[in-house]
Amino acid sequence: MPKESNVSEDRLHNRALLPLLVLSIVEYEVFTFSKSTVAAANQDAWLSILIGAFIGSLFVYLFIKLAARFPTMNYFQYLQIIWGKPLGFLISILYLLFWVSFLSSIFYETVLINKLLFLPLTPPIVPLAIFALSLIWLVSYGLIPIIRFFQLLLPFLVIPLLLLALLFIATIKLEKFLPVLENGILPVLKGTYLFLGAYQGPEVLLFAAPFFLKIREGIKTSLFAYNLTVFFGFIHTAAAIGILCVDNVRESVLPGINVVNILELPGFPVERFGLLLTLPWLIAMFTTLAIYLHLLNSSIFQLFKLTPRKWILFLVTAIPVTIAYFLPNENWHEILRLYLTVFTVPMVYLLPVMTLLLAIIRKKGRVR
Repeated sequence: MPKESNVSEDRLHNRALLPLLVLSIVEYEVFTFSKSTVAAANQDAWLSILIGAFIGSLFVYLFIKLAARFPTMNYFQYLQIIWGKPLGFLISILYLLFWVSFLSSIFYETVLINKLLFLPLTPPIVPLAIFALSLIWLVSYGLIPIIRFFQLLLPFLVIPLLLLALLFIATIKLEKFLPVLENGILPVLKGTYLFLGAYQGPEVLLFAAPFFLKIREGIKTSLFAYNLTVFFGFIHTAAAIGILCVDNVRESVLPGINVVNILELPGFPVERFGLLLTLPWLIAMFTTLAIYLHLLNSSIFQLFKLTPRKWILFLVTAIPVTIAYFLPNENWHEILRLYLTVFTVPMVYLLPVMTLLLAIIRKKGRVR
């Protein structure tokens, strides 16, 4: 992470929180998590997402409150102030391991998407190398150029997804959502946990806060950005239930693609609506990889007090790429994703809130 003196030289307006959060949260699993949520809550998965949206919004609000107490510091810097150096350092190491696992999963998904949509006969190392080299080039410039790059890409992600949402709304059959709460509330709550586990990304706020002019005033923008991503997840899940139905969602490997390919509008000049997902998927995966690779790389420099070197960035990038390359098959990837989903809630949501509570108890940071 940059030093405080460098942070103050160039800061971003709070409206840049919108592309930062949307492009950090939206990635491959946002288009596929409907399978696990539906498996847990059946036709009530939409209710799981609404409950999760409320809980997630509360967490985002608390994240801003935490960041506002330390406006010139990032999360890892004040972890050691609040928790103490040994425990704060240990928590930071856990985040590094979590990010390596998460990056490995996303890199593997670039290979999977390439096989499904683009070049099925191309060796996996080719898309991995292309993504890795492109990411190294972008990440080497630092966080502010990454966020500005996100600002340029945001319309190319949001507009196709909004268009798909309109197509879904016109096609969904409401009777497939009945009966409501057929199996009680517990499956719905399990679906809520899986929903939150699929939404890695809000914690990026805690690391990017020093780069914004007045992070404490970013609550509305952050909540809007988070709930925009929730809307995309909600509409994809609702479409999976209302078009495919619950049984077909459970059997589907990628329900997002299957739902879009089923869409038919008489007289509409485009027949392959699945192509509308191509650009958003590529953008979402690349931007998620970029922000987390930056966090992993800059945090290693910060925690171990290393002098920034580009060859270290190459080495850091090579770790998740190598893990992704040597994952034996998709079953291993599904297991990795399951563990990531389970650990996301405590790592991404609960630990920062516990940190805020401890900061309040110990009277650490600014209070305004």
